[in-house]
Amino acid sequence: MLKNLEKTPWPWFGGKAHAAPAVWAALGDCNHYVEPFAGSLAVLLRRPHPCNRTYYSETVNDADGLLVNAWRSMQMSPIAMAEAASWPVSEADMHARHLALLKWRSERNLELLMADPEWHDPKMAGWWAWGQSCWIGSGWCSGDGPWIVGADGRIAKRPKAVREPGVYRKLPHLIDDGNGINRPQTREPGVTRQIPHLVDNGNGVNHAGVREPGIGEYHPMTMPEVVRWFEFLSARLRHVRILNGDWKRLTTNSTTKILSVRGKKGAACGVFLDPPYDGTSDGLYAGGGDTVAADVHAWCERNGGDEKLRIALAGLGDYHDSLLSLGWRKVPIVRKGFLSGGMSNTRGAGNNGNMKAEALWLSPHCLRESEGLAFE
Repeated sequence: MLKNLEKTPWPWFGGKAHAAPAVWAALGDCNHYVEPFAGSLAVLLRRPHPCNRTYYSETVNDADGLLVNAWRSMQMSPIAMAEAASWPVSEADMHARHLALLKWRSERNLELLMADPEWHDPKMAGWWAWGQSCWIGSGWCSGDGPWIVGADGRIAKRPKAVREPGVYRKLPHLIDDGNGINRPQTREPGVTRQIPHLVDNGNGVNHAGVREPGIGEYHPMTMPEVVRWFEFLSARLRHVRILNGDWKRLTTNSTTKILSVRGKKGAACGVFLDPPYDGTSDGLYAGGGDTVAADVHAWCERNGGDEKLRIALAGLGDYHDSLLSLGWRKVPIVRKGFLSGGMSNTRGAGNNGNMKAEALWLSPHCLRESEGLAFE
């Protein structure tokens, strides 16, 4: 049985679950929480304050429409999404669903996310979450693989002249007992059922003389723990505004300083920024990492002194250290151990490489009541 229902139901490279305590210590119980790079929502889901309160708002955004469709479906249609996501790990199905998701996206379905704030497709969301949980590493639904659906309906190598989005062929994740919705904690002991009584005595192998009470254990196809997990997350996300588009739309004064922030003394908007890390993506992040990181840094320089904003910016190394001269503070957020989060696990093993480099830069108006955090 799952004990931690606040966990994201699929693995996510670069998730900031380990940074959540530091982020919330700095942002405090802010009146409006804004996350322009939603990703796994690991920080939002680990908020220590009560959720869904009057005059306390939460708004998230991501440029990846398939991800946004998954979060919207989780929010609005958790059972339908759970039914689509509950499926055995199968290599053939992984490739077939991968190709179906690319076809669905190429038909411009994701544009409906922008046109209708309630539009979502729980079936495709479930397939996406299931595949993300089966997939090894990055590249799920990137569309840059060489395999496509051929004219005869079979999977085929894409001709060089064809630019149709394609998938990679690889084994599903097998190294342990499973990831995300496939993790072992979603499993339950099976129930028993009897072989149904036949209308007559039966023939051959079904002859009455060979019958015994049936004792067969089985799982329902839609696992109850997955439904319980999705329903919990649906309730948690009930009043979270989930947007799909460019991050800049969520960092204007009109979107950060909503009425509850503007109209109350001491109120603030907490902004958590986790852009693609500059110069380190190596194709692991989508969306032009170098440009985005620089643009986010420039926005922080312009807005860090605003007393209505508490900004926590995630990054690597010393890339954002120029903010320190503007009154920002720096907090290391690395947790020792294998797979502790995102880019901190690359370019070196153990405590080498980037394991020492991942940090938060906190704007001047972030809270200083950060017990257990050593500011540099």
